[in-house]
Amino acid sequence: MPRRERPEPQTDTRLDPYRRAAARVLDGDEVVGVLVIRVTTWWWQAGPFWRRRWVDARELPEWALMSVGPTEAVPDFDDGIIPAEALDQELRDWSVGVFELRGRYFKLDWLDEAEADALHGKHGWTDL
Repeated sequence: MPRRERPEPQTDTRLDPYRRAAARVLDGDEVVGVLVIRVTTWWWQAGPFWRRRWVDARELPEWALMSVGPTEAVPDFDDGIIPAEALDQELRDWSVGVFELRGRYFKLDWLDEAEADALHGKHGWTDL
């Protein structure tokens, strides 16, 4: 039986500024962490186990947060995927420089492309 190909997602242009982004995370005026974001494609499997198929291809942002120095404001490391139902609000927050983590809001200072690439490499996200 031939292997079923995964469908290609529609490109979500709202995600373009965050496809390979990074920011300093601030608690007030103190830098407490760095945030790296990339956009990845997610699929879901549907159908009975003997006839699985890939469906609902969708681009979603994946993020990782690493603390900078000793701080209790953020964990040493945390990561996640923004679900489709929360994407609109998250994009609004990011566009005004805000990141919400566990009910707490932090300011974001977006980094330029070279700094973002360096942080992605440090985190191990070297895909372009």
